[in-house]
Amino acid sequence: MAKKDDPNYEQIRAHVPRNLARRFKQYCLDEDIDYSEGLEEVLAFFFTALDGAKKNPLKKPR
Repeated sequence: MAKKDDPNYEQIRAHVPRNLARRFKQYCLDEDIDYSEGLEEVLAFFFTALDGAKKNPLKKPR
């Protein structure tokens, strides 16, 4: 089943700065993945890092 027909997937769209778009496209080319898979990887990495930062916040210097 194609992702567009899979009820577990949802389409998102955004306008981002050109340098980020180019870097993302290059990442996908380097990893030999499509944009959908690339975005899924990037978002998963981001939210994993964000969740980790919330569980283990850096101590503020005194």
